[in-house]
Amino acid sequence: MKDLTGTRVGSYEIVERLGGGGMAVVYRAVQQPLGREVALKALSPELFQDDGFVKRFEAEAKTLAKLDHPNILPIYDFELAEGLAYLTMPLIRGGTLRDILNRGPLDTLSAWRYLREIGDGLQHAHDAGIVHRDLKPTNVLIHSDGRAMLADFGLARGAGQPTHLTTVGLAIGTPGYMAPEQVMGHDVDRRADIYAMGVLTFEMLTGRLPFIGANRMEVAYATVNAPIPSAAKLNAVLPDELDVLLAKVLAKDPTQRPQSVKDLLGQMAKLPQRRAATGVPVAAGARPATAPPSPPHPAEAAATRMMMAAPPAPVHGSPPPTPSTGSSGGSSAIRTLQMMGVKPARARGRFILNSHVANLIHVARDVTGVRWPEIAYTAGLAQYVDQDPPNDEQLAMPVEYLGRLNEAFETIYGAEAEDMLRAWGRRATERWLAEGRHGMGGPRWLVPGRQRKLAGIVRSFSEAMDNVRGEHTHAWLQVDEFQFWLVNFSNFFALGRIKTVKSCHVWVATIEAILRWAGLANDWYVEEVECGCVTGTFDCVFAIRSVET
Repeated sequence: MKDLTGTRVGSYEIVERLGGGGMAVVYRAVQQPLGREVALKALSPELFQDDGFVKRFEAEAKTLAKLDHPNILPIYDFELAEGLAYLTMPLIRGGTLRDILNRGPLDTLSAWRYLREIGDGLQHAHDAGIVHRDLKPTNVLIHSDGRAMLADFGLARGAGQPTHLTTVGLAIGTPGYMAPEQVMGHDVDRRADIYAMGVLTFEMLTGRLPFIGANRMEVAYATVNAPIPSAAKLNAVLPDELDVLLAKVLAKDPTQRPQSVKDLLGQMAKLPQRRAATGVPVAAGARPATAPPSPPHPAEAAATRMMMAAPPAPVHGSPPPTPSTGSSGGSSAIRTLQMMGVKPARARGRFILNSHVANLIHVARDVTGVRWPEIAYTAGLAQYVDQDPPNDEQLAMPVEYLGRLNEAFETIYGAEAEDMLRAWGRRATERWLAEGRHGMGGPRWLVPGRQRKLAGIVRSFSEAMDNVRGEHTHAWLQVDEFQFWLVNFSNFFALGRIKTVKSCHVWVATIEAILRWAGLANDWYVEEVECGCVTGTFDCVFAIRSVET
């Protein structure tokens, strides 16, 4: 293919060649007159001469352009001009998952974060009827905010060819990541992508592919015929439960695999994070049975002695709290933090910013789609079925609206509620940040250093949420170099709701979105330590922990 560097194609000035293969070449280009840098993918002139190919390519490009998900690389433009067919997309400078894996296997927490983001994007594509067919580390781009983004849905290879092959080596896919049915020339569906997710899981945690060989033919033969190797034998810290799951995901027969990415992610979430020294798997955050107990922090010991103190007073307008069960071991995270210097707070106001509720209701409508009227009526918010609340900075919206909406999500969606709530929280936070009304400034202006940068983010976010409430109801503390705790007193998503399990998924997704926005998602992860719905205090504690622990 002729090198287009230094030429102009349509409104795009081609600056440099970034890479490519036999089907297409990718360039860095500048869109004029906007001055926006993009990645321009130009197809081979031979393919352009095939009218059937071009029509199918254009149809699939239009389908992909409709996908709107933070973990899928969007398409800006598609053009047929000057003897070329080309796509333009955002220019992602964070490298690929392959660049990360070249440094060695990942810890389970980092691997799970990437897999969840890849899986969320993949499920969104599958829901739209799109199968990737070539999921591999080089097709997973890493955004500057740490977010994984799916790219290259096999357009060039899939649009003009059937989804099967007749000769090994002509498959739509990459040896080592292709499912057995791809290798054998059968039609493929979403279960081929699920198989590739299993390969990515294996590679992230062991540093190698499950099936290897000296050449493409040997890899293809092993994929179809060789038994599935043990990841736990290659990495001694991995639990046997991972091998059990991978045996399903990498099954030769696609009917034996999980039938959706969502199902796969749900099974992955239940896996222990590591194996204990005794050989007994240990759940995430638990101490191995052979490890000597750590001496209690003086503040924790003091907090334990104070467990019989009276619980905080309930928020006005909410039901009386049930007796606090505290966190594991009978210790309350809230009381521990108070003994470590965090001042308790109690909301007195009944209203929050109109603009904050307007944003959440607007996004809830987008996330739930045709089910929004059902959600709105269940939450007692029928007046907002077709319109948003006032979008101004007045403290006039009843605070209990958001707790009622949270409850409505759980009632309507049942087992799917956690995923829907996380999507709601993530997208609402991204929209809030994009509007710039949060008063947190831009992440580029923060001080250097991962701990200092995170401290600035947590402090600014707490102050922004105080502004939403119109009073001080948020606090934070750096426990040590590996952990920050963020407290949401009188959490408006928890008010009046008594549950048996942690339920503040919106807040977890919100904090995760803030970390991505600040470019810290690769260094820190979020966990709900204490849920006010469970304790009956409606005060929630979230840990922001280093991935190095």
